[in-house]
Amino acid sequence: MATKVLLLTLTLLFHFAPSALAQCNGDPALCSKRFDEVCYATTHNAFNYQGAFLFPNQSFDITRQMQDGVRALMLDVYWYNNRPTVYHSSNFLGNQPLSNLLTGIKTFLDSNPDEVVSIIFECYITASQMNDVFTQSGLLSYVHAQPQGSAWPTLADMIATNRRLVVFTDATDGQAYPWYHHVWDYAVETDYTAYSRSDFSCAYNRGDSTNSLFILNHFVTQPSLGYGLIDSAAAVNANPYFTSRAMGCWAATGKLPNFLTVDFYEQGDVMATRDALNAGFVSGISPAPQSEFQLYPNPTTGSLHLQRAKAEPCTITVTDSKGSMLQTWQIEGYDADITLPTNMPNGLYTCSLQSETIHSHRKIILLR
Repeated sequence: MATKVLLLTLTLLFHFAPSALAQCNGDPALCSKRFDEVCYATTHNAFNYQGAFLFPNQSFDITRQMQDGVRALMLDVYWYNNRPTVYHSSNFLGNQPLSNLLTGIKTFLDSNPDEVVSIIFECYITASQMNDVFTQSGLLSYVHAQPQGSAWPTLADMIATNRRLVVFTDATDGQAYPWYHHVWDYAVETDYTAYSRSDFSCAYNRGDSTNSLFILNHFVTQPSLGYGLIDSAAAVNANPYFTSRAMGCWAATGKLPNFLTVDFYEQGDVMATRDALNAGFVSGISPAPQSEFQLYPNPTTGSLHLQRAKAEPCTITVTDSKGSMLQTWQIEGYDADITLPTNMPNGLYTCSLQSETIHSHRKIILLR
């Protein structure tokens, strides 16, 4: 009898609650999050890869990028040889029919039914020409149409309806095609021009600050031709710098960076930064200043500074995701330095403060 009850329970679970076991962009915790509540690894000039194009921004082609976890692709498209074609600056540096790339994206979506992908076009063809190439590629069955001003669906909803491709463009002639979204009606970005790390800023560039999507441009390019610099990518994509910058811009703007836009995505810690921001959003980390107490830097490499409003004695406790206590400190005064145990692995932890008048906690991310 007990065996039959167990089998019935499992049958009902699989039939009525498949989302409980779903992997939305590789993480079941993201299934309940809206499209604009998720962070995506994004490749700048995704088509412009080493071996097929001169002066590349990426090491691998788009198929490999998506296999490695990239979920948003920036593409420049022109009309060349009587068809939509991708290239950067000049077709003499390399070019490829857009249809080839779209076919590869469709193959990926066909083979990966729990993945949501975005394309952001810098566009020099008409909306009608774009619609034609999407129709020919078979991708129109996957595109999502988002009414401006409406709440985005969750990843689980997009997967359930199989509308898992979101397309943006900087062109303004796409009103006849609801799936062809004018990007600056939906997103705001940071400046895309940076010739060194010192040029990075959280200040807004194109788009309205009230738009829900945030493009964090995070690549250093060669000044005259705009191609990627792999050594610079290795430096700026590395943690703790990358996650600290992303968290800092989140704190400064109040917006989760949705599109982490990089060159040479395999350099550094791009996927770890994406995961840290998604973990922070899912777990309720707020990088903005807190009135009761603050811990920074967050993410941390192991050393934290505590700052609080009251100087009464308190106990600081760090626990792991299972609630196991790892370390406690007795603190007096407004400020204190805390060093996490060296045997703690990278991950998400809870830091709690207990005093006579306060019982509060913060999520912290450890990235050594």
